[in-house]
Amino acid sequence: MARTLLGRQAQKFLRFFLWAALAGLRFLSRIIPWRLGLALGAGLGSAAYFILYKERHKALHHLQQALAGERSPEECRRIAFQSFCNLGRVFFEVLNLDRLKREDLDRLVQFEGEESLKAAASLGRGVIFVGGHVGNWELFALAVAMRYPLAVVAAPIYDPRVEEIMIRLRAAHGIETLIRNRPGALKRLIMMLRRGGVVGLLIDQDIKTDGVFVPFFHREAYTPTGAASLAFRTGASVVVGFIVREDRGRHRVVICGPLTLPRSGDLDRDVRDQTARFTKMIEDQIRRTPEQWIWMHRRWRTPK
Repeated sequence: MARTLLGRQAQKFLRFFLWAALAGLRFLSRIIPWRLGLALGAGLGSAAYFILYKERHKALHHLQQALAGERSPEECRRIAFQSFCNLGRVFFEVLNLDRLKREDLDRLVQFEGEESLKAAASLGRGVIFVGGHVGNWELFALAVAMRYPLAVVAAPIYDPRVEEIMIRLRAAHGIETLIRNRPGALKRLIMMLRRGGVVGLLIDQDIKTDGVFVPFFHREAYTPTGAASLAFRTGASVVVGFIVREDRGRHRVVICGPLTLPRSGDLDRDVRDQTARFTKMIEDQIRRTPEQWIWMHRRWRTPK
């Protein structure tokens, strides 16, 4: 009993320490130039690569499984290292989302495929935006929100204080955060679609929600079906998009769609087929920019 109590107290202290560190880093990030912040973020990511042994081991293990026969062990190590550096840059950028203005975003992000998003929105049934944790997905959401009303579906964060920071950073640009499985989240999501807005869902993680097993890098991976299920049930348009990090701190948004979703009369089969289709598009993008995906995530955690 005493050991359990001590464990809880230690966990509370660790969470408070992480929250305080996050708040301190957020303050420091605002007083340094943007490019210097990106460089420091990359340095923080590279340090994490060497310090966080378990995360590095998971990333290398997943890379060797996913790209076996396609990339050498040296290439996998390079990709894993660059993936950590990318996350460090993402960390700096996310801490400063509310500091970015429209002119800053136009300078940082080249928006390709906007005609696809316009075509999907013009159908008047709302747009389901499917993507993955590639590049800086939070900056991607901001680029979309500058053009259309946007809500993003997010997983709950272990510490409510950290979760509140993320909600405020998004809300500064009108992005509504819908926490998965929270009361009222689904109702608000449907309302956003009925108003003709955009709902963003990232489906490239193994999470505790309704899902199916579909191919992902030669293996069956448990994948959320929310995007496909919502599309069939609401008639909303579907686009798939990604943001790619390029040189000198710039990014490029690429959007495909609106996609046609065939109906066979078997809803479960259709949902699975389209979830597999979306996942294949995400896999193709990861293959193009493997260093910009989160290889430390346990994508094949759930056994079939």
